[in-house]
Amino acid sequence: MSLNIIILAAGKGRRMHSSLPKVMHKVGGSTMLEHVLIASKKLKPKTINVVINSKTDDIKKSFEQYDVNWYIQLKQNGTADAVKTVLPHLAINEKVLVLYADTPLIDHKLLEKFIKYMPKSDVKVLTVNLENPFGYGRIVREQAEEEIVAKIIEELEADHIQKNIKECNTGIIFSDSTTLKNLISKVDNKNSKKEYYLTDIVSIANKNNLLVVPLLAKESNSLLGVNDKIQLEKTEKIFQNNKRNHFLSQGVTMLDSQTVYFKGNVSIGEDVEIEQNVVFEGTVKIEDNVKIRANTNIKNTKISSGTEIKTFSIIEDSTIGSNCSIGPFARIRPNCKLEENVGIGNFVEVKATSIKKNTKANHLTYLGDTDIGENVNVGAGVITCNYDGVNKHKTIIKDNVFVGSDSQLIAPIVVEEGVTIAAGSTITDNSEKDSLLIARSRQQEKKNWKK
Repeated sequence: MSLNIIILAAGKGRRMHSSLPKVMHKVGGSTMLEHVLIASKKLKPKTINVVINSKTDDIKKSFEQYDVNWYIQLKQNGTADAVKTVLPHLAINEKVLVLYADTPLIDHKLLEKFIKYMPKSDVKVLTVNLENPFGYGRIVREQAEEEIVAKIIEELEADHIQKNIKECNTGIIFSDSTTLKNLISKVDNKNSKKEYYLTDIVSIANKNNLLVVPLLAKESNSLLGVNDKIQLEKTEKIFQNNKRNHFLSQGVTMLDSQTVYFKGNVSIGEDVEIEQNVVFEGTVKIEDNVKIRANTNIKNTKISSGTEIKTFSIIEDSTIGSNCSIGPFARIRPNCKLEENVGIGNFVEVKATSIKKNTKANHLTYLGDTDIGENVNVGAGVITCNYDGVNKHKTIIKDNVFVGSDSQLIAPIVVEEGVTIAAGSTITDNSEKDSLLIARSRQQEKKNWKK
């Protein structure tokens, strides 16, 4: 029988005090819902079904790349009602795993173990021991030593004895579609919140002589739910520490790992050194022997082996070749491609530019919409003037060019191979190969000048 996953994401998240839907708040740079979708995909289910409320229909637009069936819970009448919106669309006796979009640290390996655990049971409940169980449904076992759940008591319905129970319900349930349909049809809303609790199927199952078993997870961090900004911060800290420990265990050197932040899909090679206050965002690949100095931000970028990113540099949506030197105080804007042994120095900004090997721009320069060849030297204060107020234009600088300091290249323009541009020149026309370009006013001297 095929696996179908139902992800509940219809909660309004009032305690977040935000106009943004709760499940769209981010942990580690990705929305909570996306974390759960990624874990779900790893289980290779037949379908992934997400239940949202009518006021969060825009969520669908953010996940067009995922193969997801979307369902709207018109009124927030409880978790049983949310699951009920999906069940009619599932085949008879299909396996069903119920997950929650506000548990972003969920581990797919734990879910695999949960699915395989006690295959002859009718309903399975994933549980966890919490030192502070406030707010969680408590697991009441038939007998303390038995692997059978008698019922789940929600916080508001629990008496003072039941509130002392440490074993808590995560909300994650595994059963089959037919069993769930039958059980949910018998759930009522006779409780303080007048909601249809999915947890009530446990006691109903017991009354119908069905076997309900718990799997007690060994650690709780991956199962933490997020209901407010305090829990969101706690979850973010856990996520970051998990990432830091992973990379430290893989041999990455961090001078102060607590100041290094991972906000996306990051891979790091061998013998990489990372200093303080570094942020990785999006899809980042760091190859071997890279040095990343303090106070840098790297987003959606590949950095090849042997390159050094110096302090206070920002790189985004670009590719950096091997043995390059970037910074300090450099900014590589989107759509840049640097080949090997390129030098981008302090206060240099590069945008939508390709630079071939052994080229240097070491000081106070702007290179935008430019193709630069090999062995080019770009002096201090050089500007490629790429924008005429309406359109962007291309500058092409071929191999072995020397651009003198404080020069402006007015695009569109082609600087041919071997050209030397004298310092302080404003270049407006294309040039011939191996020429010297001088475009500046001749100095005049007025002797004995008086103001």
